[in-house]
Amino acid sequence: MPALVFPRAIYNEPPPAPRTRLENHPTLLFSWWCTCFSFVIILFRLAGRFVRTERFFREDKVMALSIIPLFVRMGLVHVILIYGTNNVDITNLTNPHYIWMREVGSKLVLCSRIAYAAFIWTAKLGICEFLARMVETYWRREYEIILRYIRYFLAATFIAIVIATLGECQPFNHYWQVIPDPGPKCRTGYAQLITMGVCDIITDILLICFPIPMVLKSAIPFKRKFRLVLLFSMSIILIVITGVRIPEVIKHRGRQQYRTVFASGEILGAASVSNAIVLGSFLRDRGVKKNKRYKFGSVSDSIERASQRRPTVTSQQWGSDEDLIRGVGWRLPRGLEAKTPEPRPAPQFVSSQLSAAVSNQHNSSTGLRFLSSQTRFQGPPAGSRRFKGSWKTLVTAPFSNGG
Repeated sequence: MPALVFPRAIYNEPPPAPRTRLENHPTLLFSWWCTCFSFVIILFRLAGRFVRTERFFREDKVMALSIIPLFVRMGLVHVILIYGTNNVDITNLTNPHYIWMREVGSKLVLCSRIAYAAFIWTAKLGICEFLARMVETYWRREYEIILRYIRYFLAATFIAIVIATLGECQPFNHYWQVIPDPGPKCRTGYAQLITMGVCDIITDILLICFPIPMVLKSAIPFKRKFRLVLLFSMSIILIVITGVRIPEVIKHRGRQQYRTVFASGEILGAASVSNAIVLGSFLRDRGVKKNKRYKFGSVSDSIERASQRRPTVTSQQWGSDEDLIRGVGWRLPRGLEAKTPEPRPAPQFVSSQLSAAVSNQHNSSTGLRFLSSQTRFQGPPAGSRRFKGSWKTLVTAPFSNGG
C-alpha cells in the first residue's frame, strides 16, 4: 500500500553516512534552545493571564498541558542525537555496543515523533479553544458547528499520524533493527513525514480561514481589524516551514539530524503563533482583566476615582443620632446597633452649628454639637411640654438609671 502512495524513487536512495556525536552537538544545542524558548513563551502567557485575571481559561490549560510533550520530545531527542538511529550506512558498523546504541535510538525515534505531533496538535487545539471563546461574543450556531468539526478533524488527523508512524514498517521490530539493513520503509519514516506534513498544512489553513471572515465582518476599527488579520495569518509561517521540511528531509535521505532541526524550528514557530494573540493583548493592555483593588499612593487609581462620589457611612458621621447618644455616655441597645451599616452619600455640609447646654441632677453639663442637614436647631419652643419632655427623657434617662 505505501508503494502506491509514495514514488518508488524515494525508497531507492541509499542510507546516509554516519555522523559523529560532535557533529550533532550544534543540532542538539539548537533543539534545546528552541524548546526552552518555547517554554518561556508559554510561561509568559500563563503568568500574564494569572496576574491579570487570577484564573486560567480553557485555552491556557491546554497550552500548559502542551509543556509535557514538549519536554518529553526534547529528552528523547537528546538521547537520539547521541546514540544515533538505524538510518545509517552499516558498511563499517561492527561494534556491538554502537549497534545496541542505534537500536535504542531507533526505538526512541518512534516515541519522539509521536510526542512532537502531540505538541503541535495541542498548540492547534489551544488556538481552537481561543476561537471558541471568541465566538461566544459573536455567537452564531454555524460558528459553533464549524469549530466542533475542526476539533474532530484535529483528533482524526492526530490518529492518522500515529498510525503512519507505527504502521509503515512490517514486521514491527524492524523499526529498530540495525543489522541487517531493515529496508528504507523501516528506517526513513517517510510515511510519518508526509502524512504529518499534509495534515499540518490542512489544519493550519482551517485555523486561518475560520476567524478571518468573522473579523472582517465585525464593526471594529480598520486598524485593529488589520492587526487581527495579521495575527491570525501567522500560521502561514508554519505552512512555509512544513512545505520546506518535507522535500529537504527527503533530499537528505531522511537523516535524523535534518528532521530534528526542522522539527525544533516548527515547535518554536507553533509556540509563537499559538500565543501571539494572547501576548499581544497583554502588551496592549486589552482583554479580560480582574477588578482593580485600591493601592495606597496610586496616582492612576486616585484619578479614576476623582469623578466618583465616595459613599459615607451614616452611623459614623459626626452629629448623627447615634453619635449624639454616645456623646452623653449612653449606649444604644444591642437590637438598635447597626452591625453592617449601609453606606449612603454624605449630606451636604451646612456651616450653621448648634451649641446647647443641658443640665441634669449631676450638676454637670455636656456640650452637644452636631450638623444639621436642613435647618439650625434653636432649642425647644417656649411652652412646648411635649418636646421638652421627650428631650429630657432622651438625655437624662441614662443618668437616672445609674448610667
